Amino acid sequence: MSFVDWHRIFMEHDIKQLLEKNLEVSQESLRLMQKMHRAAMWAKFFGLLKWAIIIGGTVWGYLVIQPYLNQLLGLGNSIPQGFDVGGLLKGLGK
Repeated sequence: MSFVDWHRIFMEHDIKQLLEKNLEVSQESLRLMQKMHRAAMWAKFFGLLKWAIIIGGTVWGYLVIQPYLNQLLGLGNSIPQGFDVGGLLKGLGK
């Protein structure tokens, strides 16, 4: 065998080792990217869930409190027009 043949054999062996190492690194990168994608999807899901709870809770709270608000507003409308608070306060001082 000549020097060129030996050189080609060693080069092929080195290239094979480099390709195997590259494959291992690529597979590990793929696993990490899949984990990152999964984490991003869960973060998006819980973000949407958080806003659904906030908005849903606000609407539910308003619907529960609405009858009481209507009663309070009804009391405000039942006070006669021209009600004299100053006269009431003078009467308390007597």
